[in-house]
Amino acid sequence: MPNRNKTVKLEIKNDTVRNQIAAVISSMEGFLVQRGDDPLPPDILILEMGDEPARDFEYLGRTKAAGGAREFFLTSKTASPDVLIQALRLGVKEFFPQPVNEADVRAALSRVRDREVSPAPTVSGPQRKGQIINVFGGKGGVGTTTIAVNLADSMARIEPQPAVALIDMNRLFGEIPLFLGMDHVFNWVDVSKNIARLDATYLSSILYRHRSGLRVLPSPDRVDDTFMVTPQIIETLLRFMRTMFDFIVIDSGQSVDDISKMILRLSDKVLLVSVLSLPCLINVKKILNTFRNMGYPPEPNVELVVNRFERRSIISLKEAEESMGKKAFWIVPNDFQLSMNAVNQGKPLSLVDGNAEITKAIRDMAAAVAGRRQGDVKEKEKRAFLGMKL
Repeated sequence: MPNRNKTVKLEIKNDTVRNQIAAVISSMEGFLVQRGDDPLPPDILILEMGDEPARDFEYLGRTKAAGGAREFFLTSKTASPDVLIQALRLGVKEFFPQPVNEADVRAALSRVRDREVSPAPTVSGPQRKGQIINVFGGKGGVGTTTIAVNLADSMARIEPQPAVALIDMNRLFGEIPLFLGMDHVFNWVDVSKNIARLDATYLSSILYRHRSGLRVLPSPDRVDDTFMVTPQIIETLLRFMRTMFDFIVIDSGQSVDDISKMILRLSDKVLLVSVLSLPCLINVKKILNTFRNMGYPPEPNVELVVNRFERRSIISLKEAEESMGKKAFWIVPNDFQLSMNAVNQGKPLSLVDGNAEITKAIRDMAAAVAGRRQGDVKEKEKRAFLGMKL
């Protein structure tokens, strides 16, 4: 029955951890801790890993093979990347490091409920030929992550709903999880370490699923000196993701290194984010010249996005376009307060104020990038809502 409570079996020796998780389960509607004398298999089994992971994984494998639970979660004081990967292979959906964060447990149980209501997109059938949308910052602090996150969120909400992924390529301490209120375990370094066994099942289990349907691959939140990610590894990952998704939106930050260059080569569209300030415009001009000197990405694939636009800016849009030698593809109005409110709430703009001008502008840009409007959006349409004279 779809409305029955989901049972959660706790095989946890640490009394403090067990009581903590049990309290969270009991506080959530639709879940209950399974009694020890209940003969039926639970919906979720939460197992504590001990000092002998091999023995625990053997037990987990037997339990799964026997249909001992529908979903499996793990908790442990320590967990190496090898342990986490082995857990993934066995179909473990969530991992809780100790001491346990109650918010992580609550979010994991909510995801179980969300998967039942709205299943994750499958990758069966014909392979997709996804487009890579590279959001590249003209300078630090111009709102590149804001554009990338909300562009991807808006694209994921287009009807009929395309399969959209968002990757954080700010390769150290990227902020996308903060923007989306994400509780996550894995990042693209974890995928890179196991690139040889990359398949749709494995990648789907790694990717975080946002409520919009957007799938997210964060950047690492710690420094790992033991593993070197190469451009070839990221290329393999992106080429594979093309077969799973209609659009892959990448927050590239401002870096121009070997990995960034490889992503630029693969990109179907590069959205170069700028604001109407002299330092940023000078930097954008240098970036455009760098692209031309490298010979990629092709000029038609590079589009200028003017963020935080204000009509009374000292530097006019016309002056900026003349300086760049390039027309603005899209203009996003300034609403710094709403943008900060969204970040502080861990929500995309669409969930904070769907009717705000900034939200509408990014939503229309997403439609244009996705090709959902005839001939994209004409210049007049792009600028009319800002009251701009043509």
